Amino acid sequence: MPPLYQPPVPFSPNVNTGAAPVMQASQCVDVNLTSAQILALFTTPVTLIPAPGAGFMLLPESIIIRVAGGTAYTDGGGGAVTFAVGSMTSTLSANTIFTGPTAGQQSQQSFAFGGLSTAAAPSTNVNAPLTISKATANFAAGTGTCHITVYYTIEPAV
Repeated sequence: MPPLYQPPVPFSPNVNTGAAPVMQASQCVDVNLTSAQILALFTTPVTLIPAPGAGFMLLPESIIIRVAGGTAYTDGGGGAVTFAVGSMTSTLSANTIFTGPTAGQQSQQSFAFGGLSTAAAPSTNVNAPLTISKATANFAAGTGTCHITVYYTIEPAV
């Protein structure tokens, strides 16, 4: 599925048009997860946005998750679903977006990404992709699909 909005030039470093600071336009990406990908989120994280390149970092602004159920997923072993750019993470408070919907049902969740990276040299979130994973164990069973929309900017690291 093509992105909803993709500016032709997402980021132009060192551009200043005068007295006003340069504003970066938000970009958007849509990713569909299969049931097999949802079931393997602990062992096989999924890249939602590739790494932006040396000296730059992804800054997710908001994330929308939509799950269409078949058989409700069972949360084998718990562990939160997490979105991460390096060590900068935002974790769902509960996995009910995946464990709730059954056949014919849908569930949606939206949230603002709020992450703080761990201090490191070099920083772990510079030139890192945005991924979705599960903390401690895969979902044990279930069927359905997931559509994720991420609004983000690409920022200079320093």
